[in-house]
Parts: sequence; C-alpha cells; structure tokens
Amino acid sequence: MVVMHRRLAMLLIVTCALLLSVSPALAAPLLVDAAWLEAHLGDGNLRIVDMASERKTYQRGHIPGAVYLSVDDVRIKVPAGGYRLPTETEAARLFGDLGIGPDTHVVIYDDSGDLDAARLFFTLDVFGHRAVSLLDGGIQAWRRAKWPGTTSVPSVARTDYRPARVGERVASAEWVRDRLNDPSVALLDARSADEYTGKDVRARRGGHIPGAVNVEWRENLRADGTFKPVGELRAMYAAQAVTPDKTVVTYCQTHHRAAHTYFVLRLLGYPRLVGYDRSWSEWGNRDDLPLAR
Repeated sequence: MVVMHRRLAMLLIVTCALLLSVSPALAAPLLVDAAWLEAHLGDGNLRIVDMASERKTYQRGHIPGAVYLSVDDVRIKVPAGGYRLPTETEAARLFGDLGIGPDTHVVIYDDSGDLDAARLFFTLDVFGHRAVSLLDGGIQAWRRAKWPGTTSVPSVARTDYRPARVGERVASAEWVRDRLNDPSVALLDARSADEYTGKDVRARRGGHIPGAVNVEWRENLRADGTFKPVGELRAMYAAQAVTPDKTVVTYCQTHHRAAHTYFVLRLLGYPRLVGYDRSWSEWGNRDDLPLAR
C-alpha cells in the first residue's frame, strides 16, 4: 500500500511538471482584443498575419510585425467550381512561407469582420495547429484603440513545418449525404436566407442540404464588427438545435463564410466540428445529391 501511494505521488508530480512545461503558445486564447495584441507584440513566438481584402490596404498601414496573406493563397481553386483545402504539401509550403512553426502563436486579422481571417483559422485547425487567435474586430478595432501602425514589411525566415491533417474535420459530399438522417449530426448553413431558400441561386440548383438549419454568418457579429458575447452566441445556435453534443457540419457556398461560423463554434467549445469545404459550389451543381427549399 505504501509503495502504491508513493507511485501515485510520483505520477502526480510528473503530471504537474508536464503541465507546467507546456508552451504558453499552446494555451493561446482563440480570440484576442487590440490591447492584448499590443501587449504581446514583442513575443518571440508570435506571427501576425494581415488578411486585408486588398494588398494595397496592407501597404498603406498595418499592425507592426504583420505579414500579408491573401485569402486566395489559403484556398485552392477547383476547375469544377469553388475551392478546396490545401494538401499537406501545399499547407507545408504556405505555413513555411509565413514563418510558422509547430509552436508559433498565429494571430490573424483582416478588414472584413474576421471573414478572411477565419478561413486561415479553419485551415490551421484542420492541420492541427494549436495556437491560433483571431483579432476581435480586425484592423478597425486596432485603429479605434489608436495603437500605432506601420508600413514596414518584416523579414520572415522560412520554416520547414510539416503539418498533418487531423481526423474528420473536413467532409466530402458523400460523408454528408450518408449522415442526412443521423440525429447526432447537425448541418449548419452560413449563407443568406435567400440562398438557403433558393431565391438567390448561385449554382445550377438553388436551395439547401436537407435537414440543414440557417444562421447567416453575419449574425455572429455586432454592428462594429466585433463578435457578440459568448452567451448570446451560444443561445443563438442552441435555438436552432445546433448544440455541443452533436457533430456540427458547417457549409456555405465555398466554405468561406462557413469558416467564420466554424471559428465561432470552436470559440464556444464545440468538440466535434466538420467543415464541408466544397459546400454549395459542389452540392448545388450535382444532380445526384438531394436538396430542399
């Protein structure tokens, strides 16, 4: 019995030591404000990514230390229409060019309500990068706080980061089709109400995936472009039966807007999220897949 107690005590000591040795980057908050970012600009493991809608916006002034990335560098165009996620090789090149390593804390912002930033978040999350944050309110929040900007472009040392995709975080059309009648799966459409009902048609067919509920991505934000309080967001999705006990599948037209919703659900602590990256650009153009209006 004494030996057993000693072993348990030793196990607790080792466990505590491991927890204390975890890199602070791995415990990074998913959402940071301008004051937090300004206070951490000097962190050695920080990589700030500016995803302004146009490069000239970045060139006119950006957060010190930020590198520029276009949303079109994060998604790969598909000849049949829409986009797909990068492969592991493509992701390794993308992350390496940004100077991202396994322990890098990546903070992303844009000028469009974190819409483009969320697409990079989704990509990093799929490849298991654990330290990623969005800047709440984007560059507009930084400027409202009157923190300084710069036109200097930082020099970035390329890394040899080898990302690996994590489990079932990306769905195919067949994966979704086979689970349409599964009560443990919630389909969440982040498009506009007109797209959802088929009034606004952006593929050969209009409508939505059968069983999907509609919460437009803009509903995640306040008027100033910052995210609504966590409690309000949680209630909004729960009202649509999108709850943490389910596997939630997000989609839109190209999984651009849906990536924003994916981020919000990750912020709310939903443990099982899947992004249908081809989204309606595929589903709406395939006659072999069911639809609803």
